This record gives sequence, structure tokens and C-alpha cells, in this order.
Amino acid sequence: MNDIMMHTALIMGVGLLGAIVPVLPGPPLVWLGALYYSYRTDWTQVGWPMLALLLVLAIAGSTADLWISAMGAKKSGASGWATVASLIGGVIGLLVLSLPGLLIGSIAAIALVEYSRHKDWSKVVQASKGYLVGYLVSIVVEIAVCLLMIGLFVAAVRF
Repeated sequence: MNDIMMHTALIMGVGLLGAIVPVLPGPPLVWLGALYYSYRTDWTQVGWPMLALLLVLAIAGSTADLWISAMGAKKSGASGWATVASLIGGVIGLLVLSLPGLLIGSIAAIALVEYSRHKDWSKVVQASKGYLVGYLVSIVVEIAVCLLMIGLFVAAVRF
């Protein structure tokens, strides 16, 4: 294995790890690995169409925690307003407190909206549980997206 491929595998491996360990941006790192390889090989095996496809996947995978979690909250009975609030609260929490802030901000926003609507803590807990289940599903989705990206990259390099 040459140095370029070894560096690419290392970058993509860290990206795959980032899909599991939420501190690292998994799909964007996998995409950067493909970009690095493309650049270092003069765009001969992996060109712009493949990089564009991988970029779309990276964006979808790296934002999965926001939109799948919100869908989980909605499915468990949260109102549309609570779902929107969870997205906004998650983004604010992420910016202020990093990863823990994503969860704290989202759940706090759901709790605030749902409690103001129903004055019933059981509905707040149910909506929050839905958010957490959605968040766990989003981790699985992010791992799957990273594996898909790596598979597409390997197929492009091999063929």
C-alpha cells in the first residue's frame, strides 16, 4: 500500500470512528479522505462527479442527528412547534456546549414547548424519549453513510 492510500485510509478510518464517537465529524472526514486521495492522484481515479456524490452523502450523514432526532420526537407525539424548537435548541446547544449541548438544547426545547402546551410531564417525557431514540437511530445512519461513502470510494478506485 502506497503512502497516499495509507494516508487516505487513516483519514477515512478516523471519519468512521467519528460516526461512532460524536466528537469527530465522521462523514466530512471520510469526504476529506476522498478529496485528499483525488488531489494526490491528479483526479485520475476519483473525479468531481464522485466527490460531489460523496459530499451530498457527507452533508446528509453529518446532519442526521438533527433531523432524525426531530423526526423521532414528532413520531412520539411532539407537536410541530416542539419539533422545530428541538432543531433550534439543538443547534444553539451545539454552538454553546458542543455535543452535550445538542442533546440538552433539543430536549430542553421539546420540554418547554410540550409542557406549555399540555402541562403534563408524561407527554414531555414521551416526546423526549422519542427524540433520544431518534438520536440513537441517527448514529446508526451516520455509520451506514460513512460505510457507504467508503464503499463508493473503494469501488471508484478499483474500477
